[in-house]
Amino acid sequence: MKKNVWTKVLSLALALVCVLGLAACGNGGTSKAAGTYRLQTIEMSGLNMDVAQLAETAGISEDEFKVVLDLKSDGSFTLDAAALEDSMSMEGTWEESGSDIKLTAEGNTTTATLADGVITFAEEGITMTFKK
Repeated sequence: MKKNVWTKVLSLALALVCVLGLAACGNGGTSKAAGTYRLQTIEMSGLNMDVAQLAETAGISEDEFKVVLDLKSDGSFTLDAAALEDSMSMEGTWEESGSDIKLTAEGNTTTATLADGVITFAEEGITMTFKK
């Protein structure tokens, strides 16, 4: 039962992040932010879980649990979540402004922070970190 609840919570968290708009408005040049980032942690309701814990909760191996954000140098991005039975993928655009990364997809924009190779999304009580 506990595993099923966390699988649903994880699915909801990933869907929420996608719906909130992991995307942006074209960056127009090469950026130090460009690159591939992997999900490291999710925090919600005071509970912080790393990738190993998330994979265990989902009932899969850590190698199978992949949520990857790829910021391409042309200002586009992809977000691929092969963490659960129903894989998700999203595309959009991104731009960098100082330490902020703005991502836009499906008409929604969200802002994350970039510091020391870690992108942090914080929306509606859910914080997700991705590391380069």
